[in-house]
Amino acid sequence: MANLHAFARLYGVVRWFHPSDAAAVIDWDRFAIEGARRVVEAPNVTALRAVLGELIAPIAPTVRLAGAGEVFPDEPALHPADAPILDVVAWEHEGYGDTAFTSAYTSKRRHRDRTVPMKGLPSGALWQAVDATPYRGQRLRLRGKVRTAARGRGQLWVRVERGDAVVANDEMRDRPVISQAWGAAEIIATVDAAATRILFGVQMTGPGTVWFDDLELAAQVGDGTWAPITIADPGFEAADPLSSWKPGLARGSKVTLDGWNVTSDRVDPGSGAASLRLGAATRVLSEELFADAPQPGETVEIDLGSGLRARVPIALYSRAGHTLGDDPAVAARSQQGPPAPGPAGFDVFAGAADVIVVWNVFQHFWPYWDVVSVDWITELDTALRDALDDHTLDDHVATLQRLSAAAPDGHARIGCPGRAPRETLPFDVDVIEGQIVVIATQDPAVQRGDILVSIAGIPAARLLAAEEALASGSPQRRRVVARDRLGTGPVGSRVTLRVRRNGIEQNLTVARRNASTEGASLPAIERLDDGVYYVDLSRASMSTIDDAMERLAAAPGVVFDVRDYPNGNDKVLSHLLTQPDTSKAWLAVPRVIRPDHGPSAISSWDTFGWAIPVLQPHIAGRVAFLTGPGAISYAESVMGFVAHYHLGEIVGSPTAGTNGNVAQIAEPSGCSAWFTGMRVTHSDGSRLHLLGIQPTIPATQTIAGVRAGRDEVLERALRYVRSGS
Repeated sequence: MANLHAFARLYGVVRWFHPSDAAAVIDWDRFAIEGARRVVEAPNVTALRAVLGELIAPIAPTVRLAGAGEVFPDEPALHPADAPILDVVAWEHEGYGDTAFTSAYTSKRRHRDRTVPMKGLPSGALWQAVDATPYRGQRLRLRGKVRTAARGRGQLWVRVERGDAVVANDEMRDRPVISQAWGAAEIIATVDAAATRILFGVQMTGPGTVWFDDLELAAQVGDGTWAPITIADPGFEAADPLSSWKPGLARGSKVTLDGWNVTSDRVDPGSGAASLRLGAATRVLSEELFADAPQPGETVEIDLGSGLRARVPIALYSRAGHTLGDDPAVAARSQQGPPAPGPAGFDVFAGAADVIVVWNVFQHFWPYWDVVSVDWITELDTALRDALDDHTLDDHVATLQRLSAAAPDGHARIGCPGRAPRETLPFDVDVIEGQIVVIATQDPAVQRGDILVSIAGIPAARLLAAEEALASGSPQRRRVVARDRLGTGPVGSRVTLRVRRNGIEQNLTVARRNASTEGASLPAIERLDDGVYYVDLSRASMSTIDDAMERLAAAPGVVFDVRDYPNGNDKVLSHLLTQPDTSKAWLAVPRVIRPDHGPSAISSWDTFGWAIPVLQPHIAGRVAFLTGPGAISYAESVMGFVAHYHLGEIVGSPTAGTNGNVAQIAEPSGCSAWFTGMRVTHSDGSRLHLLGIQPTIPATQTIAGVRAGRDEVLERALRYVRSGS
């Protein structure tokens, strides 16, 4: 573990801050795995130092190692005689620019061009839809062939809708395909008994390319066989894939392919004459990102543990287009030939490499270290120890989850290819009055208001606590994640529960399913008997709201529901504002030029806001917003404006306390981790992270209210808009 610790500390600084041309040409994922394998076997500090020196010599020969009491030797490349006329090469990071998730973040070296993804949507996707009516209550299966290249990640996706509500959604986020050879991918979902539409398709994330072929949509009939459902161009044989497939994810405003290329590829199809090719659009970035930079010849000293230190140059001189002191050809030769084979079964060295990469990305790029108290160095050792003990992919996922949970970030999650799909319990729960209570159900054997006592003989409270320990973020966000994961298991499996109903405990057996529970009790926009309106911003599109805007403006009161993710409809805020939005610095991307998130690591922040205008008609009645811990990210941006400009009373409980564009870490094993890459505050600059938007009128459910089918948070909001109290 100590050997891996030393390699981890050196790896992160050299990869993201040492700007040699040699370091820029190697495969850093391969380097992480091979380095972990080699250092683990070093029997003592002397051997460890030798191995570290051998590893870095081809890619960073100006990096020096030293033992306790040693003085670092002089490095002539750091002070050449002709320094005044030379370029200085150094890394400039506007956020985590190596994100595999197209976002607001970019990295490059000064005086060096870099090919980067075009800014656009976070995933490239295509879709079709079929009427759900003939398949209600049936199991649904989407299959297809997928292959990838250059770190692309391929996913199928299925979404089942009931009117405005999404009642089943699987995008394979936790199990993307990364194989370079054609392989099969599959999603199984349950069609809701009142479903109206089934959407399905393909999508990719990452910087590379993904090919899809031979999609098959099928429904399971009474004898257990799968009956195909007719879809257009399932084999992508058409010259123009967009003649049958629509762009985007058909959600909100995401109906384009901005940032992505889609073509018909007739080279090596899965079958037939062609396949679909999705790839990230790229551009060559030449201009510098910002003016800040380390000093010419600047170095940083890193404590590697075990009595070892490293001096790493973070600004190198360049003559005639080559950084001094290194040779890219030597670096390339160091990785000639296939990588060394890993152990049979689970590769513990690839797992350790994942930990090393994830830990370093958080160490250098996570923007919230100033508002949390975490011994992140100790967390590295804990995660490395766990990684060395992992025997299965599920073990490894849990190790990465524990590591990401230690840096509390509600966007943090882990996805690994090869994981078997899982399904959830056929009901939702929440913790109410200290009990785990069923709040909505799809299984008639389970009733709203049932108290969940145990799952498969294990106390439900213990299982919930175990899930919370693997979740990241604020306490309220961890609770949401944990209750959604509670009781998950293999697809099609059944599980025994013990519930308490009317004071009597009983055992039940239910089937897991990939489907959500009961939908909302009201339509997305509803006029109530007294003229007050209810608007669910998680379901109502902006075009639908615009159609109703005159009526909303004239209503005596409006309740906006923001307990979930809004449907691209933040423009509604413009009809509540009485003055233009002037908050300009609540979103901030860190400009990172030095390692280890110290005072000098972030040279400045690129700040911005939304600049929301005032629009007519103005909604003039009393207004209330429902919210709670299910409101995260974009929902908190909306609620932040409500709080800052006092656009209405905020009814419910605190939001998740996690906002900002997400970044994705592509790990050496093929796993992925996600985290928040920018700092977001309240509009007045005060802290939002982990605290969330606080209600002005606190309100929660009671067990009695759940059993009666009441929405007590909505009732409290309606009381306010009707009476002002």
